[in-house]
Amino acid sequence: MQEKFRKPKVNQEAEDEVIRMLESGNTSKISNSKKRKSPTPKDINDKQNKPYTALSLFDTKLDKLPMLLDPIFPKVGLASLVGTSDIGKSTILKQLAVTIALGLDEFIGYDLNPGNKKVLYVSTEDDPTSTSISLKKQLSHFSENKNYKKENLSNLEFLFDFDNDKNSENSLHKILNNRYKDGIDLIVIDAFTDVFSGDINSSTKVREFLNVFSKISSKYNCLVLFLHHIGKRTNQYQASKNNALGSQAFEAKMRVLIELKEKYKKPNQRTFTITKGNYISANIKRYAKVLDFDEETLIFKDTGRVIDIHNNSKSNEEIDKKKNSIINLIKPLLKEKITGRKITAHLNEKGIKISNSTVNNYINELK
Repeated sequence: MQEKFRKPKVNQEAEDEVIRMLESGNTSKISNSKKRKSPTPKDINDKQNKPYTALSLFDTKLDKLPMLLDPIFPKVGLASLVGTSDIGKSTILKQLAVTIALGLDEFIGYDLNPGNKKVLYVSTEDDPTSTSISLKKQLSHFSENKNYKKENLSNLEFLFDFDNDKNSENSLHKILNNRYKDGIDLIVIDAFTDVFSGDINSSTKVREFLNVFSKISSKYNCLVLFLHHIGKRTNQYQASKNNALGSQAFEAKMRVLIELKEKYKKPNQRTFTITKGNYISANIKRYAKVLDFDEETLIFKDTGRVIDIHNNSKSNEEIDKKKNSIINLIKPLLKEKITGRKITAHLNEKGIKISNSTVNNYINELK
């Protein structure tokens, strides 16, 4: 005999409290009225796994997505900072982590809205010694320019020995479950390629791996921010969501993608470009924020200037000039229906060193 479906029992008070927390976007401020039991992260996850009616969603008081770093990073979801090697990716993410832990309200010109000010930084490329030195340099800046309490640094924890095995004491699952039951604002994964052991070009494998972190983000009501690298030769071109190394599934899974680049002919400046941003206005994404980088304090500062993303890199000033001259040579050859490989050979004979893949890219742009 087929068993009848039984509707699961619902703790209405806990559920109401969860909805109130989700509407406020801050799980650290839980109402103590009537001494009701505060919901755990599991309560939040259980609620999110249940279907919502359109009416319940319409009746929420939210009219704007809760943001951790307004208007860039949401409080919940996956995001990534990408860039070439030695550009300062880890440095700027550590600065963000410290800023949140200290309870400050601004980061490189953006408003910060942390909840409980807790951050877990998974560092696979550094060690405790190098991290200690870099933190002391950054904190020398904060001690001179900001009022902060040293004890708040305990809000930031570093994990250097990371293990993907759920049964390991150093697994992210166990650490979060044992130490962050009351929630966390930010988890930094530095770097993605070190914690992901599968085929980086496999959309299925990348998506399956990132789905695990999506569930972690929902369960702990936090942002998971990945440090990732860009593909070879992409640094000379303008910032793009397509520059991220590996499968397109990585970019597709991110709610926000930022590319950090050295400003052309300005070695001590960086551009902070939003190459993808769900729910971020096109007007904001159109411009890159210009940052100063202080090598002594390892601090990035907002210059107050933004530039059009099409006028940022060498690709737009010198490479484009060369590119346009090559395209002008390709156009008449295409009209004669000459293949891309023969066009490449023709250009090489003229002394223009160019690969067949680059020629094909130019041809695709002309179509």
